[in-house]
Amino acid sequence: MHSFDDYYYFYLVVKHGGFSAASEASNITKSKLSRRILELENKFNIRLIERSTRHFKVTALGQEFYNACCKVIAEVECAENVLLRQKSEPQGLIKISCPTVMMHFQIRSLLNQFLKTYPKVEIELELTSRRVDLIHDDIDLAIRTNFQANEDSNLIVRDVIKTVHCLVASPTLLKNRKIEYFPELHEFPSIVLGTQKQQYAWHLHHLEQNEEVNIPLTPRIKSNDLAGVYYAVKDGLGIADLPYLSVEEDIKNGHLIHILPEWCSNIGTVQLVYASRKGQRLAMEKLIDTLVEGLRSLANHHSGYVI
Repeated sequence: MHSFDDYYYFYLVVKHGGFSAASEASNITKSKLSRRILELENKFNIRLIERSTRHFKVTALGQEFYNACCKVIAEVECAENVLLRQKSEPQGLIKISCPTVMMHFQIRSLLNQFLKTYPKVEIELELTSRRVDLIHDDIDLAIRTNFQANEDSNLIVRDVIKTVHCLVASPTLLKNRKIEYFPELHEFPSIVLGTQKQQYAWHLHHLEQNEEVNIPLTPRIKSNDLAGVYYAVKDGLGIADLPYLSVEEDIKNGHLIHILPEWCSNIGTVQLVYASRKGQRLAMEKLIDTLVEGLRSLANHHSGYVI
């Protein structure tokens, strides 16, 4: 059997996207990583990585081998976690991805309390509405709202709670106009999240009756981040679909108008996404438990959630 270290070296190089990045992350010299992986390839007379001075690409066989290495390393981490659990306090770095608006209105207070409870845990945040690739982007936990069926069966996806979205606009845009019928929506510009879609539409759900309506859109403004949508609406540039939680205060204060309030414009599922339960560190387990319990508790006090 070949040395387990070589499997680990290969895992590091692919995970970090190159020999230099892997060396910097692991404090293992670049020359050692390159030499040991080359020996592994020569032993089996295979090619795992295509590389030159400017080119790095994992072969199809290399990708399959990497997936197998991930499982092996997860099992090793699981065994190590038996020892780590003996520590009385969670610790270590957790890398989190979360949309900016969701962090502000839903996650921030829960995360702050978690960090106060466990002072030895460190957090690295990537605030983005982009659908991150957990492996490629080196993210431990992605927090997101999903409106479609899950596509990647290799990830652990935990549904936590459902949130209600609504259509809103600035009073300066509507100019005292009250929208009562769907066709009237097309008389105003629209603002949407996402820049790469072929078609855009609002999916309206009646809050009391079992009715749904799709309204196709030709948006004037597209944003890759929900915060961009929010501020464009506040500036009176169009109508948009936003989480009710993020605009509740604006509606109460008259800064935004809730359009067709008997309809919600979408129902999303707040999800926690991570690569594997195996080898999960104690800090990750505690964070996931905190977020699940905290978000479900919020649902009992805010109308922006669906139980």
